[in-house]
Amino acid sequence: MKKKLGILAVIIAVIAIMGTALLYFALPRYKDKQLINKFVSTTESMFPAKTNRGVTWQKRECADNDLGYVKVATINQNGTQDLNWFCDDICDWIELCLEDIPYEEAPWLYSELLIDLPTEEESFDLTFYVHENYDRKELYNALYGYIDRKLTSSDYNLSDAGLQPLQYVYEHTQGEAFEPYADAECSYTTADGITYGMFMIDRAAGSSFYMLAATSDGGKSYYLVNQDPYCGMGGQAEWITFIDDTSLGFACLSYNGGDDGILVRTEDGGATFTPINYPSAQIELSDGTVYNPFVIPEKVWRENDEIFLLARQSEYSGDYYNEELDKHPSGLYVSHDNGLSFEYVGER
Repeated sequence: MKKKLGILAVIIAVIAIMGTALLYFALPRYKDKQLINKFVSTTESMFPAKTNRGVTWQKRECADNDLGYVKVATINQNGTQDLNWFCDDICDWIELCLEDIPYEEAPWLYSELLIDLPTEEESFDLTFYVHENYDRKELYNALYGYIDRKLTSSDYNLSDAGLQPLQYVYEHTQGEAFEPYADAECSYTTADGITYGMFMIDRAAGSSFYMLAATSDGGKSYYLVNQDPYCGMGGQAEWITFIDDTSLGFACLSYNGGDDGILVRTEDGGATFTPINYPSAQIELSDGTVYNPFVIPEKVWRENDEIFLLARQSEYSGDYYNEELDKHPSGLYVSHDNGLSFEYVGER
């Protein structure tokens, strides 16, 4: 009997040891799982609940916790016009998460952000900006500069297919001749008398939508060149130009009540266009964060082998003043690849 009791005691002791060991290994995993769940819940309380942008999740390997993985947020970013808002939203999100889960409790949660840009996904390393001595301005400016470089890279735009003299031929157009019911809102006339014009075809919610048409007989008849030159955007057609009467051309559309603008580029005489982003001037605000006041492309031209762009401030909300120039300046940009990408030169 005593022998049986001894064996039973040994079994109970082994079970207790195993249970303690299991608990020892399971508790950290359970805690890390809870931290991830809390991080996800906090994030999803903001996106899209408090901001108009979505969030998805990717599981990544992680050697710094007991689970061996971490969930990384992928958050939508909607282009240059969204840059300041996006950086503010990300800073707000990080601060909200740090209130719920202090950095020192789970630093591995704050190592990476995936950014869903308009044409591809990019990974931003948060390690250097989210720590015990977190500084909002530091993260904001780093994120702003990173996205600005990505959005204005020539990788986001079409490759240069070679430029030809601008030729107006019927085969280049789409459809029969027609007579517009109103004048073009902006136009360009070549040296041989061909006029290309942006004609309004629809209006909705205060924005106009356009087609590009051309005439070779002084406006008696037009042919459609492009039924959507501004790539689905609505606003106000500002100007169109073709560089030295070649197939390389640019056009501008202002929108948002004239507070923003987009630049579009064609290298086939207007048959197709693609939006072109240009870098922010990164003017510093009073709180130390940066922004771009030069939001409306004003004109594009060629000097020697380079393409130049001048972008102005909004006439309604542009309030950046240069004391040295004694005026509200514009921003000058230069391109070395026929306008596929631009570099910021300075204020003019």
